[in-house]
Amino acid sequence: MTANIGNRQKRKTGRARDRNLARQQRRLAKRESRESGGEHAFFRRRFPAYDESKIAHRALAWLFSSRSPVAKVTSLVAVSVLVFFIGSVALSERIFPNVYAMGLSIGEMTPREAEAAINAHWDHRLKIDIRVDGEHVDWVSPDELGLSIDAAAMAEGARAAGFAGIPFGFNVDPIVSVSHSRAQTILLDLTESIYVQQYEAGYKWSGGRLITVPGRRGRHLDIKQSLDSLKANAADVVMERRFNLQTIQLVPTVLDSAPFLDEALVFLNKGIRLKGYDPFRDQMISFSVNQQMAAEWLIAGENGLSVRPDAFGRFIEGQNQELVKGGRYIDKLRATQTLQQALSTGDEDVVLRLNYLPDEYQIVRKDTGYRIGRKRGIPYELIRDANPTVDWSSLVVGQSVQIPSRDVMIPEDPVPHKRIVVDLESQWLVGFENGELIFDWGISSGREEAPTYPGIFQILTHDEKAFGGSFALCNETGTNCNQWEMAWFMGIYEVVPGLMNGFHGAVLLPNGGYLGGGGVYEPSTFGCIMSVDKWAKDLYEWAEIGTMVEIISEEFAPESELAKYAMAYIATVDTDYRPISA
Repeated sequence: MTANIGNRQKRKTGRARDRNLARQQRRLAKRESRESGGEHAFFRRRFPAYDESKIAHRALAWLFSSRSPVAKVTSLVAVSVLVFFIGSVALSERIFPNVYAMGLSIGEMTPREAEAAINAHWDHRLKIDIRVDGEHVDWVSPDELGLSIDAAAMAEGARAAGFAGIPFGFNVDPIVSVSHSRAQTILLDLTESIYVQQYEAGYKWSGGRLITVPGRRGRHLDIKQSLDSLKANAADVVMERRFNLQTIQLVPTVLDSAPFLDEALVFLNKGIRLKGYDPFRDQMISFSVNQQMAAEWLIAGENGLSVRPDAFGRFIEGQNQELVKGGRYIDKLRATQTLQQALSTGDEDVVLRLNYLPDEYQIVRKDTGYRIGRKRGIPYELIRDANPTVDWSSLVVGQSVQIPSRDVMIPEDPVPHKRIVVDLESQWLVGFENGELIFDWGISSGREEAPTYPGIFQILTHDEKAFGGSFALCNETGTNCNQWEMAWFMGIYEVVPGLMNGFHGAVLLPNGGYLGGGGVYEPSTFGCIMSVDKWAKDLYEWAEIGTMVEIISEEFAPESELAKYAMAYIATVDTDYRPISA
């Protein structure tokens, strides 16, 4: 009996221990479930904004998941209040709380109020950060970027969201459209500020020695890709307040200039003798260039040294600031090409041409278009073309007309060391080479009804035999006009398109005779400058294309020192002498 009682007590004790252990296991499982977030899984699934690190969120999760009677009563009350609140908001047609548009709270507003608030925020507060390669470039308004928003549709969307914002908030996606033209306009405006020129590998002096400078990448704005990106991501641009521009990388031709370091050093040590030549005045101007400056003009190309256009261009711009005061300038592109040619040939003497700007002329008494042309050394036809609105039959004293650039008369590269001077008053020609007078003789220029133009020109063409004509060679009815034949012709300017005046020898007429009887010293041609055949041939063989020609008269004074010298020399010559051989 005693044994049975003892056994029953042991069984009771064992069952109590088992119940105790089970309770402990349930508590442990519940704790583990809580730690692993099991009781919060419902909230994580239903509300993406749920954050367990926030006390308010955890409290709500406990409230709705706890089995405590207090929690259940509290939950019931909370749900009742919530239902009442939702009903009241629904009946008032207002947007539920905790709803946002572009960071702006529009909860508890009517759709109309929300629309107005969104538009005001869009127009006055919203700015877009324009960025390139992660760097800030500018702040612009959405309108400047070509963006428009549908505030009414967004407000309706906020209303339709219901209580999606309770308790964790709800953001209405912006409804954005893009104006292609406005967006393109601002991108075009930004193009220059975005552009970074690639830096070609080059050289500089440092510590008394020439060192290499590596190349660097550049960029320019890719307008098409930027527009496409804006259209595809307009809503994100608005939400993030940031627009990343798309660019195209500019890669330098050569990154390392070391292979041509020795070549650059040789060229720089020789020294660049840079000069500017004015073919009208026959004037040579020297420019000061040191090694440090010249080194910055050089870059390493794929096959040798080249000119750095931007650096050399800045030097030319500096020279032009002074030259332009006298109506002259240096063309940057042409100057760069000239320096490049010198680099290629290793020539340290670099001669740049000085150009002339267009000019203005004030009409004086007795002026006509032809008289102005003879005074300015430019054929009237060119002046007429530069002034299409001028009535040349009724010029007024003080009236202004435009004179085209003198460069139109010198399209070829000038030959600085040769110059032909012709004096129309004395009918005499003088030739200079390297500043020395090497020949002179009498000529025949244009007769009164077809005068030779004074001015500064150059040899443009060479033809051993050329042909010309005049109405003077036509029959009385004008139905049969013959041509004359000229030997050793060199054209110097066009009278009209296709008709050129120049130098030549004797003129063989259709009847077998010679113009002016074959002689010179008197104006007898139809605008050209005629020499006897022997002298014409010598001139033809001596004067290459580009040789300068200065024709002076009472109307057009000499400009070059050589022309002034020629006038003084001609004054010592007996120009009335007529050799029999002529």
